[in-house]
Amino acid sequence: MKRSNLIKFLFVLIVSIPLSINAQDVHFSQFGQTPQLINPGASGVFNGNVRAILNYRNQWGAFGNAYNTFAASFDAPISKGNGRHAYFGLGVNFYKDVAGNSSFGNFQAGLSISGILPIADKHTFSVGIQPAFGQYSASLAKLTWGSQFNGEEFDTEINSNETFGFNASKYFDLGAGIFYEFKNSNSEFLGSDMSSFNIGVAGYHLNKPKQDFLSDTQDEIPMKIVAQFSGTFDMRSSKLSFVPSMFYAIQGPYREITPGLLFKIRMGNSTKYSGLFKQGAVYFGAHYRVKDAIIPQVYLEFSDYMLGISYDYNNSALSSVTGGNGGFEISIRYINRPKALQRASFK
Repeated sequence: MKRSNLIKFLFVLIVSIPLSINAQDVHFSQFGQTPQLINPGASGVFNGNVRAILNYRNQWGAFGNAYNTFAASFDAPISKGNGRHAYFGLGVNFYKDVAGNSSFGNFQAGLSISGILPIADKHTFSVGIQPAFGQYSASLAKLTWGSQFNGEEFDTEINSNETFGFNASKYFDLGAGIFYEFKNSNSEFLGSDMSSFNIGVAGYHLNKPKQDFLSDTQDEIPMKIVAQFSGTFDMRSSKLSFVPSMFYAIQGPYREITPGLLFKIRMGNSTKYSGLFKQGAVYFGAHYRVKDAIIPQVYLEFSDYMLGISYDYNNSALSSVTGGNGGFEISIRYINRPKALQRASFK
């Protein structure tokens, strides 16, 4: 391949991707709604029978062709019983992102397997692994080149005379993580006096998979280390809770630190005759991705469902180009709880 052709192709990739080639992992600001993408050990660790989550993110629309990312995950505890003995968690997850005229992007499907050990009534420890299959691809036929400019416009009927040995790079990936959760509640459902938190550390691309974009080049996906914390702390005799969280990731020369705080207001009502209580809550607040973006967020939770909406307001050096436009994100979560309706205790 000619050196000039290589430079042109790399330029197209840089324009198409908001980060450089070495920082290739998908990115969601609502990291609490992507448990398998931040820690395989979190698979199956929740109060319910099954959990399903859909995610969508639209980023860098100010540059024209936005970066669109789609994700879906499903997980469940296996052989949990009464939850007092060791059991397993099993989950699957998928994501796909595309960007630019070349539709450059990545598809990955992973399987998460965790071993979960209740240490005591309020403590749970788990370890998980996540083998995955991934593929990078692009459609170069959609690109136009300087040689196709006829003086007035780009004519795709004109031969560009550009030749690339581009590969749809496939790779096997491996991740693993450890996860700890503490939960203390005097009211299993209402959470009127509850403190809970979880903390985890995970590693992705542990095998440093190889990828071939061009026929004569080979790159390596650098290992990524992720640490996260999330908690819920209720104010006694109040419907208000504080929900702090923190996300940290390092991959090659790139680091991300995202602390945040949400306020949770619990809502609910009971029927006049049965005393059945249906849970609901509103969450609102913001996260801050250090040196990059302010992220206001709103979540609506009702019974088994949660809807999350957030927007990244860019305040980095790119803000002069983006005008503050970062990324819009939405998530939908469903958890099948064993007792979606419970009898509230009224005294």
